[in-house]
Amino acid sequence: MTTQPDLEKIENAIDATISRFSGRAETLLEELVAVPSVNPEQPGVNKTDHIGGESRANKLFATHLRDLGMHIDYVEIEEGRANLVAILRGAGQGRSLAFNGHIDTVAPQEGRFVDPWTAVREGNRLFGLGATDMKAGHAAMWLAVKALAEVGVRLDGDLHIHSVVGEETMSHEIGTTAVLNAGYQVDAAFVPEPTSSGNLLQMSNTAPGNALFSVTVRGKSAHWASRNLAIRPGGGGDSIGVNAIDKGVYVYNAMRQLEEQWGISKAHPQFLPGAFIIHPGVLKADVGIEAAPYFPDRARFDYLLSFPPGDAFEQIKAEVEQHIHAACALDPWLREHPPEFEWYASWPPAFSDPGADFVRTALAARNSVAGQDYLDAGVIPAGAQSDASFYEAQGIPAVVSGPGDLLCAHAADESVDLELIPIAARTMARTALRWCSV
Repeated sequence: MTTQPDLEKIENAIDATISRFSGRAETLLEELVAVPSVNPEQPGVNKTDHIGGESRANKLFATHLRDLGMHIDYVEIEEGRANLVAILRGAGQGRSLAFNGHIDTVAPQEGRFVDPWTAVREGNRLFGLGATDMKAGHAAMWLAVKALAEVGVRLDGDLHIHSVVGEETMSHEIGTTAVLNAGYQVDAAFVPEPTSSGNLLQMSNTAPGNALFSVTVRGKSAHWASRNLAIRPGGGGDSIGVNAIDKGVYVYNAMRQLEEQWGISKAHPQFLPGAFIIHPGVLKADVGIEAAPYFPDRARFDYLLSFPPGDAFEQIKAEVEQHIHAACALDPWLREHPPEFEWYASWPPAFSDPGADFVRTALAARNSVAGQDYLDAGVIPAGAQSDASFYEAQGIPAVVSGPGDLLCAHAADESVDLELIPIAARTMARTALRWCSV
């Protein structure tokens, strides 16, 4: 049994070891950035150009983890997109823990650097695609396990690393969920996604759910000069033509009305009022060609909505459709030609009880590393979704806390503060030591 003085001695040795090998972790990050691992399902990319990149990055990562004595395996549901599972075997009596990180990135954008896969250092910052989201998290995972191995710690429970594919497009069925369904179950999960936006290594136990969907409104094409006959009193109205933009605005206003209702009806004690929104992101309307002299006969809005823990996606979907159909029942054209919904992605909310043993253990580890300012700091909602949701969907508590700034994730000039990596590694190593030891 580990006593408090023993624990402090071990943690001090871990901290010193992390400091000694932090340069190696930075080099690993540079190596990982140099392997293009764009999610091949990202909008606007040619899938065949990027199949295999995630696997190559995971195989590079595996060589570093194998050197630490970790058992290596792969779970590959879709060819060329292999998840990495690495396990540091424990003595067998303790609880298990997974460090989870997604190896896929978004597509590159035009930025300040010609090659987004060549890491560039400027002071304490390292620039490169995936540096913040979330290959710095991988470097921290490696550094945490390296320190445990160097100090000679033998955990009682198994320590896993799940380096997964598909997170950027919520393809959890071939990523995190596939790993869990393959039998790599754990008692808790720690996800080092970027959480250092303003405050050091914020820790989250919850995140909203979200859904992506479109609403298509049909019109009736006509010549632009017929507009007065279609909309003025005494004209032929809908028999002349129906501008889908006009009807789309009607639907938009109904959706906005529902969003305002949600400001009151959708609530959660950890979220600010009005946190759950229905965001219109794309509007497309035309008659098959982009030309103003026609009544457009189709208008499509693409939305992303967020909803609180405790609500289910099917419930949210039904609520949105019922509200819009009820509003459209008041319009003669839309009553006969109701909008068409397409729901094409949803991400379940994340929630682990802040009073749960694992959440308190991880939070105490973070606070012990971050210093006096964090003595009373609690968990907060995450700024974005993560694969923590899919551990929690299987009853596994999870927290999210890691190096990197969410505000520069997915940005053209993505970067990470290198000083955050050893701090994250200290938090993760302490969490493993306190959770996995009897």
